[in-house]
Amino acid sequence: MRKGKRMPDWYCKLFICSEMSEKELLDLINLHLHGIKQGIRTIRTGLLELDLIRNDEYVPGSQDFLFWRYYADLETVTEERAAYVCCIRKLMAFLQERQIETVAACDFEPELV
Repeated sequence: MRKGKRMPDWYCKLFICSEMSEKELLDLINLHLHGIKQGIRTIRTGLLELDLIRNDEYVPGSQDFLFWRYYADLETVTEERAAYVCCIRKLMAFLQERQIETVAACDFEPELV
């Protein structure tokens, strides 16, 4: 990303239902994304930046995604909207294949199914 260049606002919040530790889940996500880990909870790729966050509202056993253990804040680092959306869709599928439920909250939710 060029310095001073503003990226489009395609923010997406991904709620994640998993009992894994934060480190294990971040490592699993990065297994799919092949990104660069930054700090203890961030992964950056050529398409997005993902911050994995423990949900302060977590309620063990809740079926309501708002109370699942984790959520990820996703921000674009590209102007390639289709590629960014596709990356999120594939990440969700990757986690679902591992019996990890996800729910996206963003303006482009219909494109993620």
